[in-house]
Amino acid sequence: MFASSKTIILEKKIKANKEVLFPLELVKNSYIRGSFILGTKVDRIDLLDKNKHFLRRMDQPNKLQNKLIFVTNDSQKFYIKLKNKSKENTFKLSIDKILPIKFKENKKVEIISDIIKNEKKNLLTNKNTKEFWEKIKKIGTPLVEPLNDKESILTFLYQGAKHNVRLFGGPSHEHVYFNRLENSDIWFKSFVVKKGIRMSYQIAPDVPTIDGTSREQRMAILATSQMDPLNKYPYKMAKDLKLDKYMTNSTFEIKDKEYKDWGVKANSPKGSLKNYKIKSDILNNTRNITIYKPSNFDLKKDYTLLFVFDGVEYQVKIDTPTILDNLIYKNKIKPTIAVFIDNPTRNSRALELPSNKEFADFMAKELLPFVEQKTNMKFKAKNTTLTGSSYGGLASAFVAFTYPQYFGKVLSQSGSFWKDSNNNPEPEWLTRQIAKSNKKDIKFYLNAGTYETGYFSIDILESNRHLRTVLESKGYDFIYKEFQSGHDYYAWKVNLADGLIALEK
Repeated sequence: MFASSKTIILEKKIKANKEVLFPLELVKNSYIRGSFILGTKVDRIDLLDKNKHFLRRMDQPNKLQNKLIFVTNDSQKFYIKLKNKSKENTFKLSIDKILPIKFKENKKVEIISDIIKNEKKNLLTNKNTKEFWEKIKKIGTPLVEPLNDKESILTFLYQGAKHNVRLFGGPSHEHVYFNRLENSDIWFKSFVVKKGIRMSYQIAPDVPTIDGTSREQRMAILATSQMDPLNKYPYKMAKDLKLDKYMTNSTFEIKDKEYKDWGVKANSPKGSLKNYKIKSDILNNTRNITIYKPSNFDLKKDYTLLFVFDGVEYQVKIDTPTILDNLIYKNKIKPTIAVFIDNPTRNSRALELPSNKEFADFMAKELLPFVEQKTNMKFKAKNTTLTGSSYGGLASAFVAFTYPQYFGKVLSQSGSFWKDSNNNPEPEWLTRQIAKSNKKDIKFYLNAGTYETGYFSIDILESNRHLRTVLESKGYDFIYKEFQSGHDYYAWKVNLADGLIALEK
């Protein structure tokens, strides 16, 4: 179909229950970046090779927009296969980057893992690594070597890349490079970590170096990032995905204490989920929301209300409905109605969630009345919680601070309190507003990861600690916790339940 550097746009109507192929003629060693927009939900969208064999899934379940980033290993005709559901659909595909790729390798570093040191010695007399990899496959990765009572050496491994290997997630936000052991097929990266660490990650072999902005270069890792083939604990990023390696993370943890994972399905009675669309005159857009009602919902009973930002992610990456089912059944929290709030577009999240007064107005003047009408209930501020992570954590605090008469509790996970406002470039804008205002009737639960630091001069960890200090000085009722992880749904999954339970007390 094409092999150029110009923007390509394709738009087509798709009949209900139809399967459509879109050919893409691409050359070898190209970096492809684009996006698509759907009118309604589809069954799936896949990338196929010239023989129409599956390469990778391109959509994310329940999302109507997604980016496309991949690399080509051969010159051939690829296909994008769209399998539609039971409604007529529109599909708009835009490819804005087709770039030749280069590769960068990392410098050698000191080896701190005894396992890797021993294998380096073995390579002096035996270049065959088969026995090493057989042993590693039995153990699983990452390797854990205790240093003392509190720390361990954690080593990630990959076999057989040609040019480089990078880590996406894990104990670093820098997408660090692995090192190659003596020109063998062993690639490794080691860290010293503390007990209690719980993280997800992907490994990205042969990440291309492209011409572009620093953000575009950083995003290039998405072209090859995938689950660790040697890890025994996959974390699917959507419930209805098969084990697509590009849409599956790998996980690890080194426990320092036992805890309960309330996201594991049990025999708890299941609540119901119902989807709605809400049009906002304030924001001039329309979005999907999903309302969860617990099992045996009864208008005569009292319920607490939970608003959840990034609604799709908090239903698939974090199975919040299951968490609520389990917590309610075990009487850990009061019966709760939850509202999962989707972002209308890929770009709207960064505009609406960071301290946006119009978005706060939408929450108080349009969404809350809409929910009250659909549930036929009224809710007190002290029984109404806002929750989210990153920008969603920031939005939770800002909306409650703006309308404490409606929203009395905040559950912020890794909130982006470093952020400025649209009208003021100085960082930590919301924290400064809280500091100079009279105390409001809001209860806070804040958490932040000890690895969420070092990317900005004031990062998530530092700004959450600062907000904690401000809340304490103003006399707020708050809970503050730090966890051994980074900006990671796998950690937020466990901490969400902890926050819900803590805010009940």
